[in-house]
Amino acid sequence: MEALEPEIFQNGIWYKLCGEQYYPCLLPPEPENTEEDLLELIIQQMTKAQGIDENLKERDPLAWVGAMNNIKSAAQEFFREET
Repeated sequence: MEALEPEIFQNGIWYKLCGEQYYPCLLPPEPENTEEDLLELIIQQMTKAQGIDENLKERDPLAWVGAMNNIKSAAQEFFREET
């Protein structure tokens, strides 16, 4: 028998497993965003906004590394200022 998920989302409602039954929750579960998750999200958004992609990585690896280092530094600085 497969293990049941601790929480599910169906028909626009969150359900939480209690014992062997699911009960509806009035509030959605809290996101578990760690600092690393938020930093990674900022880096992904900045990379996409600046057009840094796998094509650049293949064409000019040094330029890609430099751009990624700049983005990572900027994201870390932004994250430090926000928290």
